[in-house]
Amino acid sequence: MWTVYLVEDEVFVRQAIREILAWEKHGFHVVGEAGTGKDALADIRKLKPDVVICDIVMPGMDGIELLRQVREDGIPSRFLMLTAMSDFNYARDALQYGATNYLLKLSLSDEIIIDNLSRIKGELLNELQRKGESLYQMYYQAWAEKWRHGGMSEPTGKSLALPDAIHSLSLTVYTVLSGSETITWDQLVDMGIAPSEQYMLIHPFTEAGETAFFCWSMREDKGLVTTFMMGEYPVGIVTGGNLLTLSDTWELALKQLDGFWYGDSYGQERGSYLAERELEAEFMLCFEERHETKCIELMDAIWRGMAIAGYSHMEVKQAAIRLAEMIVMLARGREVPKELVLGERSHHELLQAMKHWVTACIRKMNEEAGLYTDHPDVNRVIRYMLEHFRENISVKDLAKLASMNVDYLSTLFRRKTGQTPVSFLQNIRIGHAKQLLHYSEWSVAEIADQTGFTDDAYFIKLFKREVGQTPSAYRKAKVISDLSY
Repeated sequence: MWTVYLVEDEVFVRQAIREILAWEKHGFHVVGEAGTGKDALADIRKLKPDVVICDIVMPGMDGIELLRQVREDGIPSRFLMLTAMSDFNYARDALQYGATNYLLKLSLSDEIIIDNLSRIKGELLNELQRKGESLYQMYYQAWAEKWRHGGMSEPTGKSLALPDAIHSLSLTVYTVLSGSETITWDQLVDMGIAPSEQYMLIHPFTEAGETAFFCWSMREDKGLVTTFMMGEYPVGIVTGGNLLTLSDTWELALKQLDGFWYGDSYGQERGSYLAERELEAEFMLCFEERHETKCIELMDAIWRGMAIAGYSHMEVKQAAIRLAEMIVMLARGREVPKELVLGERSHHELLQAMKHWVTACIRKMNEEAGLYTDHPDVNRVIRYMLEHFRENISVKDLAKLASMNVDYLSTLFRRKTGQTPVSFLQNIRIGHAKQLLHYSEWSVAEIADQTGFTDDAYFIKLFKREVGQTPSAYRKAKVISDLSY
């Protein structure tokens, strides 16, 4: 509530003003009173009330001098001056020093006071809303910390110069798992989730598929944690916060959305997820090899591991972005699909979207490398070669996969690719062998085994025929080339 301080040397007048109306009903609270200007000045400096109702004519320090000194101290309290019929010169001086208005004692009534307080309340609220915009810096700082550290923490950086009124406000945070949709405050009100009137400040904030509403009020709410469904959008609500606990209150509201993110499987299985980095490393190796099926299997394992470990939905989004960034490093010319990742509203939906994107990346890379043709059966054979080149594959196996006889497949494959199936498979193996010779420390025999050659002597012979160098000479030339940069 807005605070009021009374200054009047006549006790009965002061008492009459205090009892003339129900202050709290109109959003005000009398925090103190004094019979002299000197006593009032000491209290005002300490309390910094929003409104001072002050008599002009008092012994010692009068109302005009009190107002002047309060203004010199930089205290913005609104002054309503009480005056008698003969005090108009004083009233004029009071207005010059910035008094809001002057009221005649003889005609003072609850209606007159309420009318003036309502006008002051509007001014105070407009000023609070204007200055409250600086809170957005805190929201962005808190959000940056969230993404940087994987968990909400108190925002760092320069402290903000906020009006005293904001420090005394109570905070309620509404969070909505909005995905790519725009959510407005009116929608929450229309659904009966949020009150139409209660908050002095309502600040919407949208990032990464999350919409938050920071709602500030003078009413002291008890700590309440709850969730609602706004149609298909889950809403987490936490009350009882304040400026100091902004980050914690926001974090708690976000956590309320985790159950909706995981759906029916939330909390069914709990355990550690120690293999996250190992799975991601294996995924990247398979992606580099364009092993579509294995990539999909590994993504299933990664997502399952995050669910078992109890990752928050925010941490899952971060992990998806990190994985996408690593993919983009290998698949040059592509961008991280942040809108795709952050627009999804469930664990399963995000996994499916990521699978679709990864599959599209692999197939696009193969197309750009000239590996695919315009014939779907031939492409099915090529895809199988790319994913199983380490295995012992025969043309008979490939023909069976394409539902063709061996001769027809060989003829069709050569017509579409310019190579026989055997030559095409050997080129895939040689290409992966070159990568391993360049980037791994495996021996030539180990590389032959890892790329599907059962005989390392044959591997060396074929490699020299196709590349023009033995595997050892190729590796040495790459080392020299790297050192020259």
